[in-house]
Amino acid sequence: MFSGFGSAARETTANETPTVEFISRDSRAQREAKSWTFNMLNPSDNMIINNNHVIYLDQGDHKNLLSLQTKFHVHIKEFFRNGNGGITITGNPSDVSCAAIEVESMLCKAQEDFAQAEECDILFSVVRWSCKDVPCIQTPEISAVLEKAYLEGHENHVVNKHKVNFIACGLCIEKVEKLENIMLQQLFEMNRQRVKVKPKCLYQRVSAQFCDLICRVGFQKEFAPPAEQKYGSGIYFSSTVDGALRLWKEQKHEQYIYIIQAQVLTGTYTIGSPQMILPPPLSADPLDRFDSLTDMGQTHIIFSGQQALPEYLVICTRLTHLSADYNRMQMRGVW
Repeated sequence: MFSGFGSAARETTANETPTVEFISRDSRAQREAKSWTFNMLNPSDNMIINNNHVIYLDQGDHKNLLSLQTKFHVHIKEFFRNGNGGITITGNPSDVSCAAIEVESMLCKAQEDFAQAEECDILFSVVRWSCKDVPCIQTPEISAVLEKAYLEGHENHVVNKHKVNFIACGLCIEKVEKLENIMLQQLFEMNRQRVKVKPKCLYQRVSAQFCDLICRVGFQKEFAPPAEQKYGSGIYFSSTVDGALRLWKEQKHEQYIYIIQAQVLTGTYTIGSPQMILPPPLSADPLDRFDSLTDMGQTHIIFSGQQALPEYLVICTRLTHLSADYNRMQMRGVW
């Protein structure tokens, strides 16, 4: 759909009214899709697309970016600073919108390719299918497809808990989903035996587009970079919901707030600093390192997604005065 957007927009005749129809079984997903589309089509001579997967664009993608500049007469510039990457598009407003949708399509493909590769590696590290007569199924890609087919049918169970922490931060919980991924669970348990220390219950705020990817391949630093990486180039979490809201920037076009609650193996930790790409050594042995970094307050940083297990996805909206009063009464009756 995205690839033909620019051409379709230019071929529309004066007697036709362009329309976009949104169909979804989930009203929240439909609302997010509408908001994203309106944001893309909102006339602007400068659009910034924030997505760290810009670093995974290949040579062919960069050629496409150059061709988009010529096709739409816009200027496209990639950026990556303070752990946050993306693409800036400038030019005539209508041309900027067309180019932006094409770029978003490229980035979606890049992040899906990244997720599929991670998913194959995760599955292959814990289970490998084999057949003496068909040796090709032992490759990570085919083994992953077989294992996912075998696990098909395991349902996620929706739960409704932990309201107090969210309501205290001015959030109204719209939906809570329990996240279950057997492969991530197995990898987490293997790391738990190594770290030994009891895991912490921590929170991470994410963009809508990365919720499904985290459920599939776990936490990656590309999925949720904080506004500032003050304590190292890793995967950030907060020990409180309020801390998570402050650590990550507001997504202007998103209609909901997405927070993932996770069990995180922080183990032995020390205070971090911006230049750290790994925790420092614990001793003279360079392989013996701290398990994580921290600000010695609410923020914790790990450097391997296998040290965290996503448990719940909490979808929220900001409380209005009316819903706040309602939830307070509900709390008094329930908790």
